[in-house]
Amino acid sequence: MSEYHNEKDTDTSASKEVDRQVTRISSEDKCLSVDEMTDEQFYARLSPSRKRIIVFIVSISCLVSPLSSLAFLPAISEIAAQFDTSATVINISSAAYCVVMAVSPCLMGPLGDIYGRRVIFLTCLTFYTATSVCVAVSQNLSMFFVFRCLTALSGTAFFATGSSVIGDIYPPTDRGNAMGWVLSGSQLGPAFGPCLGGIIVNFASWRVIFWVLAGMGLFVLIMAFCFLVETGRFLKYKQLASNSNSKFVFVPYNPFRVVVALKHFSLMLAGMISVSLHYNMYALLTPIRYVMNPRFKLEEPLYAGLFYLAPGVGYLVGSFMGGRWADYHVRKYIQKRGRRVPEDRLRSAVIAHGLALPGSILIYGWTLDKEKGGMVIPVICMFVCGVAQTICFPSVNTYCVDSMPHLKGDAIASNYMIRFLAAAVASATILTQIKHIGIGWTCTISAFILWLGFLSNALLIVFGERLRGEDPKRNTEIEFQSQSKY
Repeated sequence: MSEYHNEKDTDTSASKEVDRQVTRISSEDKCLSVDEMTDEQFYARLSPSRKRIIVFIVSISCLVSPLSSLAFLPAISEIAAQFDTSATVINISSAAYCVVMAVSPCLMGPLGDIYGRRVIFLTCLTFYTATSVCVAVSQNLSMFFVFRCLTALSGTAFFATGSSVIGDIYPPTDRGNAMGWVLSGSQLGPAFGPCLGGIIVNFASWRVIFWVLAGMGLFVLIMAFCFLVETGRFLKYKQLASNSNSKFVFVPYNPFRVVVALKHFSLMLAGMISVSLHYNMYALLTPIRYVMNPRFKLEEPLYAGLFYLAPGVGYLVGSFMGGRWADYHVRKYIQKRGRRVPEDRLRSAVIAHGLALPGSILIYGWTLDKEKGGMVIPVICMFVCGVAQTICFPSVNTYCVDSMPHLKGDAIASNYMIRFLAAAVASATILTQIKHIGIGWTCTISAFILWLGFLSNALLIVFGERLRGEDPKRNTEIEFQSQSKY
């Protein structure tokens, strides 16, 4: 009996010693700077509730710029009348907006790695709010164009910087779900923006659209100021300042490094995936009013705006599925081969990208072209497009973050750059295509581009690890046991 008590006392004292060691390690972690932490300590430094707040802020930030890009579509006729120009000229501003959105990651992405994510968020939110106010009070067409473009310059920074934030706070096996929520904002914007614009312009001036957008920007700015902490690691400015006695530190800044990132063939293929998805997205959303109004004899902007709810609801549904589905594939193949390979995440998009998206856009286009099936079939097809697209985007975004971690924000910034160039091409040409070859053949071109993107996806799944210079036979990735800690 006494031996039993002695063993019990020994176990109790050993347990207390372990608890003291764990407490001491946790206390030491809190004293470490983020640059001194191990990966495990770095990802565990924030509580789950704080991470959820950050994801919410990033997601709402990614909503405002796409919302601005297409919210004015139902009001094009009213804006054209206000500035005594044609609807075609006003629609060109959407293409110009997308071009500036493509340039923005080149400028803002490197700055996030230099000065930190929080600084970029607060600066760009302030600028976005101010320029939205200027658009709302525009007195002529030139002022409208200039401040629309400046809005895009600041608003698009949230995509690349936001993806970097997710990479800062979540380990690779959990990033897909968080990235899905972030991307839901960028997907909901183009879909619900025209719906919001249609409701507003039906009851008030088109200027109210941009006042509402300015109000949203101010709300997100307050949220970010109060709750967004700095998530960056190995920030260049901080490192240079700590090694210098000077009050002012010169930090090298090269916006072209985002373009240079595309020299990696794996990132170029990932870019082609995003190009196909974004081209299809804007090819679907931009002409809805011009296609649906004459087909179903609609006159009010509100009715055309309601058609955007179909892809919008699809984007919302897909946001619940895409990230988790991608994370499931990552964990599945970790168990299968005992290591994590970034390309496994792309397997989650095979059916959505190769079958659901091109199939639904073809049915959508040709039923409208041949005037078959009424409203039901196009609405269902737009919904399927929305779901499938939001399943694809989290996998490719997270792949850019995971596959080239040494490039930091440049990998995802380069992806956003070329995808918005594709959006600009779609916005500028889609109405002309429909006018000359019809909606059916226009959607056929979009489906063909989607299949090219799917081919890029397949090539990455099969050859991506070799393209990145990794040896598939060598376990260079994080082992399953270490992943299970997260």
